[in-house]
Amino acid sequence: MRQLLFLFLLISTTSFGQLISGTLVEEGRKVLNKPAFIIEGMTNGYAKYELAVNREGKVTSTRLVDTNLKSTPATFTINNYVKTFTFQSGTYYPKFQHVIVKVAMMK
Repeated sequence: MRQLLFLFLLISTTSFGQLISGTLVEEGRKVLNKPAFIIEGMTNGYAKYELAVNREGKVTSTRLVDTNLKSTPATFTINNYVKTFTFQSGTYYPKFQHVIVKVAMMK
């Protein structure tokens, strides 16, 4: 049963977490460090964060948009995880771009 669940999660990663919307997605900037949008944690659920990304491709700030997690430490775990994302850099991008990211947490 666990193997079936793992296979289902592996196949459907795009439905569990992704870059949802924002100016960063519209311009086609790519994620460089290939993050997993499903992380292991203390509970099951998801969180959507709005990220501000500078020209160098680093995440400068985060804001929680939506979640079904009731655990504050779980949301902080996801927050710390999305801060490690790095995106394609370039001087032709605006000073800051925004993107909404959904990351799922599985027990």
